Amino acid sequence: MSNKIIDFDTNSPIAADEYEQMARLALPGYEVMHTFVLACLRSCLSETANLLVVGAGGGMELVRLGQSNPQWQFLGVDPSAKMLAIAQQKITQHQLSQRIKIIQGYVQDLQNDPVYDAATSILVMHFIPGEDAKLAFLKGIAQRLKTSALFILVDVFGTKGSPELEQTIATLQAYWQETGLSEDKQKQLLENFNSRVYPLSEAKILELLQQAGFNHAIRFYTGLWVGGWMAFKG
Repeated sequence: MSNKIIDFDTNSPIAADEYEQMARLALPGYEVMHTFVLACLRSCLSETANLLVVGAGGGMELVRLGQSNPQWQFLGVDPSAKMLAIAQQKITQHQLSQRIKIIQGYVQDLQNDPVYDAATSILVMHFIPGEDAKLAFLKGIAQRLKTSALFILVDVFGTKGSPELEQTIATLQAYWQETGLSEDKQKQLLENFNSRVYPLSEAKILELLQQAGFNHAIRFYTGLWVGGWMAFKG
C-alpha cells in the first residue's frame, strides 16, 4: 500500500508528482505529524538503528528521517514504481544512498527475520479493506521487528456514518475552504474517502495492534481524521 490520500491510484503520475503538495492541504498538521514521528523515534532509538518504512511513497519520510541521524539505516518498501522512482531521486539528491535502500513490493515480500529496531506505517493501513487483512498487515510488520521494537502507525480513523466522523468531515471541509482548496479537489477527496478508504475506530485499531503482538500503545498525534499511535512489539 502506498501512502496517498489524494489519488489512490499508485501508478498515477498525478498522485506521484503532486502528493506532497496536496497532502499538506488535505491533512491538517501534516508537517507536525512527521515531526512527532521523528520525536517518537528519537525518544526510543539509539544512535545506531535499523528501520523499516512501510509505504515509502515519494521518499519524504525516508529523507527526513535519514537526515535526522547519520547512523540510522533504512529499508523502504512500496508497491508503486513511480513513487519509488521519485523517492530514489530524493535519496540520491541528499546523498543518502548508502543508508537508505528501497524495494518495490509489500511487507510480506521481505525476509521473515526480526532484524528491525523500529518500523513506520504512515497513511497506509486505511487503504486495506477488511479487519482480517489489516491484522495480517500488522502481523507482517511485527514478524520483522526485534522484541521491544517501536512501531509507529498513522492512519485515518473513525467509524463511517457516525455523528463524530460526519462532524469531523464537516470541519475538514471548512478547513479546506480556509486553505483555498478548490471545490473540485474537495469533492475528489471526499469521493476517494467514501469509496477507497476503510478506517477503523481507535478502539478497533488498538485491538488489532494487540492481536498483532504490539503492547503499550500510545496516541501521540491527532489531526482531525488522522491519528498517530506508537506501540512496542511484545
